[in-house]
Amino acid sequence: MKIEIKNKYLIFPVNTLSVKKSLIFKKDNEMVYQLNIKLDNCNPDFYAYIDVSRFIGEQIEISVEPEMELFYQTADEMNIENLYNEPMRPFVHFTTKNGWINDPNGLIYLDGVYHMFYQYNPAEPNWENMHWGHAESRDLIHWEEKDIALFPDKRGAMFSGCAVLDDKNLLGKNNGNNKSALLFYTTTNPFCQQMSYSVDNFKSIIPYGKEPVIPHIIEANRDTKVVFCDELGCYIMVLYLTRDLYCLFKSDDFVEWEEIQQIQIQGDNECPDIFPLCDSEGNRKWIIIGAHDKYLVGNFENGKFVAEQSVLSLHYGTAAYAGQSFSNLPCGRIVRMVWDRWGLPTYNFKGQMGIPMEMSLSKYKETYYLEANPVKEIENIYKTTKIYSNVNITAEAIFKEKLMHSAQLIKIKSEFIEKGSLTVSVFGRNICFDLAQNKMSIGDCAAPVSLTESGLDITILVDKCSMEIFADGGKIFLSCLNKNTVSDFNIPYLTIQAGESIILKDVEIYSLDSIWG
Repeated sequence: MKIEIKNKYLIFPVNTLSVKKSLIFKKDNEMVYQLNIKLDNCNPDFYAYIDVSRFIGEQIEISVEPEMELFYQTADEMNIENLYNEPMRPFVHFTTKNGWINDPNGLIYLDGVYHMFYQYNPAEPNWENMHWGHAESRDLIHWEEKDIALFPDKRGAMFSGCAVLDDKNLLGKNNGNNKSALLFYTTTNPFCQQMSYSVDNFKSIIPYGKEPVIPHIIEANRDTKVVFCDELGCYIMVLYLTRDLYCLFKSDDFVEWEEIQQIQIQGDNECPDIFPLCDSEGNRKWIIIGAHDKYLVGNFENGKFVAEQSVLSLHYGTAAYAGQSFSNLPCGRIVRMVWDRWGLPTYNFKGQMGIPMEMSLSKYKETYYLEANPVKEIENIYKTTKIYSNVNITAEAIFKEKLMHSAQLIKIKSEFIEKGSLTVSVFGRNICFDLAQNKMSIGDCAAPVSLTESGLDITILVDKCSMEIFADGGKIFLSCLNKNTVSDFNIPYLTIQAGESIILKDVEIYSLDSIWG
């Protein structure tokens, strides 16, 4: 079938249980685009909006293998029923309009705008066909979905990577006051590391050269993260290799990269991140962290990274994965986002981004701890505020407060409690605290309550389907998105009850506005 492309989207009927087909686009007998897609004309449960705007005005031949009759519609906008009001759509977490998302990619702050790219499949709400989606925000909370940034091509799928500003014009691509922003990413045919650039805040993205900046090394090596390292006076890249091995490279020009060393992060793999932080006394340390949030703290000495302590865990749940920090934030601020793995059925979308987290570093005794907490900007969507002090909880005296039908941010603090139990219930879903065992749990997700015996310090963010808990100043991060965390708005209460008398210093309840309006 040969057609002239006149509209932004071709819309194909899909059933996520059907046989996978290969949809092939050719121009002048050369393949220019290919998707694995479960086309189903008879019983569709999803409509895939495939962006073909880059081919507008051209004759494109479209075929499908195995051969079947090809039905499609055209449109210039996504026409999705009840968009942003679907039953499972979260109130305050970013989700794409249609399709699947996973790892956050290319996080960067440019000219007052936060750019977030992400792994994206427009062909169905499951993993496949990795593109780079794109969204923008001016406050880290409200996001506007933009056009797809990177499409699969002859080099393969567009896997994870990062963004960095070329403020020194090392590539020589800056255009007057418009500095070039570089994208580093993995392509899969074979697995190697590519670079593109933009001088117009990603309205256009241009590949740099024909060759990868780092060719294939081993297996499915992937997921680049690039930062400037003052200690070495150059840019460094951390790249995932295989098993629990990562590799550090350095470069003076973004093009030629020299291996520094390999690093093992036991218990982790994929999607590395690297960033510096200072503790409260001004001690500057580097953190290298993997997709599962296992992290190392150390310094660069004699040209190499030297870990100062053994691997620690930040995240203990089942949702958060593949976190990445923003590049180019002012004042040395480190803000990180994760992908929340979606464990529930949905109609037109799957996957959400975790709430943006402010990262900090603290030292307790002789150990450095990475800390994560919701960014301060979340205060911009506080709808109502209720604060209670010196709340006495017993088996008979249960704290109960009615909640609005919205996402909730709840903070609970108390002095150190050596024993006893506490159950916090939000919209019918329980978070259990066994203080004697120093354990909190949601269903089968569990984490310590404290690492420092500093008292109960809990922040809970509850959305339609997810729970994120930040404990002990953020040293402990527990996130879940599954059948145990779906809010039951028929039970519109926060309740707190204890096995024996416990006095809570503060209970703060913030109902949140939807970010979708």
